Amino acid sequence: MNYLHPVFALCLFLEAFAVLWLINQWFRLEPVSGHAPEIDGLRGLLAFGVFVHHASIWYFFLQTGRWVVPESRLYTHLGQSTVSLFFMITGFLFFGKLMNSRSVPIDWLRLYVSRCLRILPLYLLVMLMGAVLIAFIRYSGWLEPMAQPWNEKSLIGLFTAGVTWTLSYEWKFYYALPLWALLYGRVPLTWLMFSLGMLFISGISKALDIHALTFLSGALAVALKRLTWWQQLSRSVLGNLLALFALVAAVVEFDSAYAFWSLILLTVFFCLISNGAGCWGLLRTTLARVFGEITYSIYLLHGPVLFVFFRFGLDFQAAAQLTPLAYWLTIAALVPVLLLVSVLSFRWIEQPSMRKVSALTAWIQRTVA
Repeated sequence: MNYLHPVFALCLFLEAFAVLWLINQWFRLEPVSGHAPEIDGLRGLLAFGVFVHHASIWYFFLQTGRWVVPESRLYTHLGQSTVSLFFMITGFLFFGKLMNSRSVPIDWLRLYVSRCLRILPLYLLVMLMGAVLIAFIRYSGWLEPMAQPWNEKSLIGLFTAGVTWTLSYEWKFYYALPLWALLYGRVPLTWLMFSLGMLFISGISKALDIHALTFLSGALAVALKRLTWWQQLSRSVLGNLLALFALVAAVVEFDSAYAFWSLILLTVFFCLISNGAGCWGLLRTTLARVFGEITYSIYLLHGPVLFVFFRFGLDFQAAAQLTPLAYWLTIAALVPVLLLVSVLSFRWIEQPSMRKVSALTAWIQRTVA
């Protein structure tokens, strides 16, 4: 059987729901109520899709030493379309805040403090673990450095599965928010200067590429939220069918999600989902929304889980000898590990950090005043 057969991906998703249900019997994660529960339910599926995407890349990498996009539209879109949809979610959430700012002014300091505490603690921990582990591999003498062709790929890129590139787009979007807010009202000059300064420092050369434009799809979804007929369509059987059709069409018809027509189809899908198309209730279930709670941990930690297992658990050479079925059974065995680690990461790192937003914001205000 071809290692990119769709049945492998389907079985992993089904396993993930079963495993998360079992884990949640012990940890009892409660999904936070949001304005769009369908988005909460979608996020976890997207993050797990990125894991499956990179698992398929790892198989080919182990065989050839080449880190390339899978020769399968499904497995390609499990990575690329999911990233595009993540950007749309960010655009939807924050353009929603901007639209509401006419009645509820934005506390810009709190917004940026919350972004820092949401993103940086786990990110810095992962990068620190990667740096320590790579130094250990290279200089300890206990373990031989990876031979060709493995060391042709950046070790930190292997460790993280390369997912951190998306964070630079996220941050540039956050930096640009005060400028976008001018469309909805006045913005303090301090924050406008901050926005321009950070965009200049971080570079805005990619401000109009396909990834940056994807955030505007989220803005479109917010605008459509004001239209009663669109919400009624989204929540109808027809709306759910249209959402499913748009997603399937993007996957089946296009080799990449990073193209104009792929973006259009994914935008249609997202605009329907974010306005009530819950895939016949699947995305509104408690379990799907619990999945969404651990999204960021899954996204950042699946790379280290794969790297550590293939480097220290099974060894690259042994893994390269696995048949497609044996390989995916091995990946299936890692699913409980990934989900458990992600739940613990959420409970011990993400949640405690987010609870400090108010206190840190107040401390900064007192210090600066």
